[in-house]
This record gives sequence, structure tokens and C-alpha cells, in this order.
Amino acid sequence: MAKEQPAQAEVNIGMVGHVDHGKTTVVAALTGKRTDTHSEEMKKGISIRLGYANAVFYKCGKCGKYSPVPKCSECGTAGKVSRKVSFVDAPGHETLMATMLSGATLMNGAVLVIAANEPCPQPRTEEHLMALKMSGIKEVVVVQNKVDLVDKQKALENHKQIKNLLKEYGYDNPPIIPTAANFGINIDALVEAIEGTIRSPKFDSAKKPKMFVARSFDINRPGIKPRELRGSVLGGSLIQGELKKGDEIVITPGLNGKKLLTKIIGLRVEEGSLEKARPGGLISIETDLDPSLGKSDEMKGQMVSFAGVLPEPVTTIKLSVEQIKRLITRTVPEIKVNDFVVLTVGTMTVIGTVVKQSKKNEYEFALREPVVIEKNQRVAISKRDGNSWRLAAYGTFN
Repeated sequence: MAKEQPAQAEVNIGMVGHVDHGKTTVVAALTGKRTDTHSEEMKKGISIRLGYANAVFYKCGKCGKYSPVPKCSECGTAGKVSRKVSFVDAPGHETLMATMLSGATLMNGAVLVIAANEPCPQPRTEEHLMALKMSGIKEVVVVQNKVDLVDKQKALENHKQIKNLLKEYGYDNPPIIPTAANFGINIDALVEAIEGTIRSPKFDSAKKPKMFVARSFDINRPGIKPRELRGSVLGGSLIQGELKKGDEIVITPGLNGKKLLTKIIGLRVEEGSLEKARPGGLISIETDLDPSLGKSDEMKGQMVSFAGVLPEPVTTIKLSVEQIKRLITRTVPEIKVNDFVVLTVGTMTVIGTVVKQSKKNEYEFALREPVVIEKNQRVAISKRDGNSWRLAAYGTFN
């Protein structure tokens, strides 16, 4: 019999690729969920709407075949749980890249989806691969999707194009799995490749906890009685350490220039309640803070830890900046003094101004709001491109 599913995912895997190459279908084949259910509300009104979808992978004890479902498709034997994984799917290619560059610790590996019926690389394919490389994400599995739409010769040509692209970015031998995800073809082979390539990171439970907040909520319904009110809920990912029900936590940089002190009333993942949370997947924290403080993602971008663990918030930062040459267009020139930029620090997005350039690649930024940043942390830097903001560079905080 298959053993009981683990409560939390133990590895976060980015799902990347060009638009319409089948990322949604691949995720559905692996998890049994469409991406529009990534935001599904959790039981008892606690919702953590970020692009995460969990999957439990199984390994057949008889024939050794991997599967995303408990029963082996080869011999029909009930499989044993291999592990639980969480797929991270941030909406929009620029948003996804900023997330990877500013908080690579949120992703431990990636699945790159490339359609066999289009020339490789497409623009987003190359940009995502570039972002993976710059983020230091080394463990990658490639899905050559939609092979049912091409003949054998076309599939082989596309496979060669994929190999050449991967080699260009320093990925010499990642597995390339041909699939027709819309029909569930070769999904077992994809699971086996993920299990053999993307390792679960080892977390030190003795380290002090650090969590990026990606969402926040007031979960109380209109008309609820005062005695039944529940505090603000934070949704996000732990990057180290553990949090337990009853812990006293600090939320920083806080609101209106003040850190927030609160107590953990409850911890949840998609499948239910936890007494203790560790890194892996998305968790929600119910606090005893006034529910109005968490409404409409007001606390998105905050960090959670214990008192004295995180550095003090700052409104000026110095970064060693690397321009992303291939992403800079005529409408998005290189960064210079007096430019307005958008910086993504962890899950915090803040407007800043370039106030000084001390060396060729060292810049100082004045920020409109305080942020919490640690040594060697990477920051995504976006510049205006028409009516939107386009990723132009990334910086490292020294």
C-alpha cells in the first residue's frame, strides 16, 4: 500500500517556458490540477493564492516505475511515496524572471517546457533559460512537448536545437523528455527524470527561520460577530529554519515604518493544518494581528523571522549591477544616474532612483519604501518600456 502523503512539499520546482508551449498542461498532467486552481481557497477560509501546485510522486516497488498517481501504470501495483514536490508558476515572464533573480532560494530546480512544433529558441524560452543561469539554478529537466504535432524528423531537428541552446548556456546534459502532455504521454518518464535530477535541498532546522511573504488576507466574512474575528493571514515560503504554532514572530520592514510583533495562531498548507512548518511549498500563517492589516495583500513583500535575526530595514542600497544585454532594447537603455527603476527584493517590489554610480558597475539606489536585504542577496532591476516595466539588470548587495 502507498504510505500516507507527506504534509509539506520538500522541494520547489520552477515551471518555465515560452507562452503556449504547454506549461499549464504539463503541470496538470503532473499534479492533476489546472493552473487556475493554483489559487484555490484552502479549507476553513484560509487562502494562499500564489502560483504553487503540489504533486506527490510514487515509485512502484515491483517494477520500479515512477508515476504521479498511486497505482503503477505498468503493472497495477500500489506505489510507495517517493516525495512531494511543489511547482512554482509565477504569472508573466517578466514577473517570473524577477522572482528567480531576486529570490532564487525559492526555486531549487526547474522544468523548462519547449514545444516541438516551433523553432527553438523562442524569445521567452531563451529569456527564462538566461534567468535560470543567472540565478544559479543548475538542476533542470527539459520537456520537449507537443511531439504529437510533428513527424519524427521534425522532432529530431527540434531536439538538436534544444541541445545546442542548452549547451550555449552551460547546461550540457540535462534530460530532455519528449511528451504529449495533453494526452498524458510519457509523463511517467518525466516524473522519473525529475526524481533523478532535481534533488531535495537539505535544510538545517537549527537555523533561525526566514520567510518571504507573497500574499496577505483578511479572511473574515462580512457580518461576522466580533468574538469570531480572526487575525490577518500571511502566505509565503520559508527559505530556512522552522516555524511552530505559538511562536512569537517579527514582520519586517513592517507597515508605516514600524515592525509588527505577533504570535502564530495557526499554520496551514493546501492539504491541511500543521503544528510545525519547514521550507518547501507555500504555507500560510494565521496571526493575532488586526485583520485589516492583511487585507488585499497589504503585507506582500514583508519578511518573517524571530526578533534580532534579520537586518534593519534600509531606504538606500548599493548594488553591483550586471546589465542584461540581450533584454535591453532601444526603449530600455542601460541604467544611469537619475533613472527611475523598480527593484524586486525578495517578494518586495519598490520604486527607486539611481542616485550615484561609483564604479562602472556599482550603483546606489534611493528607495521610496524601506526594504530588508541581506549580504549577497540578488535584486531584480526593471526599467520602463512604454507603459510597462521590463527587466533590465540584476544587482548583488555586498
